[in-house]
Amino acid sequence: MADKFCVFCGNKPQDKNLEHVIPQWLIKMTGRERKDVFVNFPESEKHINFMNYKFPACTKCNSKYAELEAKVRPIMIDVLDNKPISGFQASLLMDWFDKVRVGLWLSRLYLEDEMKYEITPHFYIDSRVAQTDRMLSIYRINMHNNEKGISFIGTTSELFTYFPSAFILLINDVCFVNAATHNLVSPRVGFPTMTQAHALDPLSGKFSFELQPGRHAVKNPVITTFIPKQDSITFYQPIVKTFADDSLVSKDKYIIEHTYDISNGLGGVFVQKGNVGNTRYLTQSDRIGTKTKPIESSVPDVVIEALKIQNIAHDKNPVMSYESEYASNVYQQIVNKYKKLKVH
Repeated sequence: MADKFCVFCGNKPQDKNLEHVIPQWLIKMTGRERKDVFVNFPESEKHINFMNYKFPACTKCNSKYAELEAKVRPIMIDVLDNKPISGFQASLLMDWFDKVRVGLWLSRLYLEDEMKYEITPHFYIDSRVAQTDRMLSIYRINMHNNEKGISFIGTTSELFTYFPSAFILLINDVCFVNAATHNLVSPRVGFPTMTQAHALDPLSGKFSFELQPGRHAVKNPVITTFIPKQDSITFYQPIVKTFADDSLVSKDKYIIEHTYDISNGLGGVFVQKGNVGNTRYLTQSDRIGTKTKPIESSVPDVVIEALKIQNIAHDKNPVMSYESEYASNVYQQIVNKYKKLKVH
């Protein structure tokens, strides 16, 4: 692995700049700028100051994503303040979570020496934002004031190490459950399904597949093995960029009517309040409230949920480079480990 690469494009940084994977505005907003964070808890007690959690980037790339940060900041503030957001804003927020999730994965390659020799990245932030189906579930938990801050959960699991497609970001008392992969939501919001997938080049991520027509209707639960919290709001967004020019997409009236940007394969956002209500489509201007009641939950509970969503994302992906049985076994072992940490 090259010693230095831009976390956005993967090339040698041009006009070298530094990217805060967790943005400075969010760090300052939660009062963590003078505090440290565990890098690999509980396996390691290594700490790093949040404001020093920054990595090489091209100046041009950093400027491009600074625009995304500027757009997302007021959206995040509204969510944390229980205020409504629009379908378009939810889509931008999921762009930001794509960026942060992949950025946290890449940051480990800089921070952990053993990772530098174990993994060579073949994708970077720029090639993962809005590329596959994604979801974002938001709920609140009861926390003491001295426990509040920022935590990223699930980013050191063995499954995330090789398949960085799901994690949880905890901001103060708000949990953001995020996942992104092919076939995650498309099949059950009426969009086409990728089948018969076969890897052509595992290193580049290229693969062949067949496309099955969509059902043109939403079916709950959208992700069959994921049940949102009773007091939560969950956004689902199908992404058809991989096959946007296929006639099953480009000429399909249902898809056209439920897509924000058909030329770029950006599907529209569907939303569900709680875990029993119907999932409905949000136009770009439709607004939905984000206020939810806090629930009782512990840190081990949140860790287990992060591991579950990682396992779900892995199983939904039509092409994997390693055995699903192995990944499931690893997942179950770690879940059992955290169950022992729960306070009864």
